Amino acid sequence: MTAEEFMRSSFVSVEVNEAFNESRVRLRDRSSLHFCHRVDERWARAEFEEGAEAGNCLAEDALARISMFRLNAKHLDVRFKDGSRWEVRFGG
Repeated sequence: MTAEEFMRSSFVSVEVNEAFNESRVRLRDRSSLHFCHRVDERWARAEFEEGAEAGNCLAEDALARISMFRLNAKHLDVRFKDGSRWEVRFGG
């Protein structure tokens, strides 16, 4: 399974802020990936619902596969170490 297939099968929803510089991708095990892309600041991290334990969750697995991402008003574009790519487009 490619990382893109993994993300597609794990994806539940995406939220993005009004400035299009932070986004949360919620996954089916209730973990999420939090992305931030601002001038001089770019990071991604795994997050968990309150009461959930870190370790062995979809968000951590996905995070380990990411090589690079871009977040802007057009889309969230995630590229993976295996060469695959997953994208969510915003707007119309």
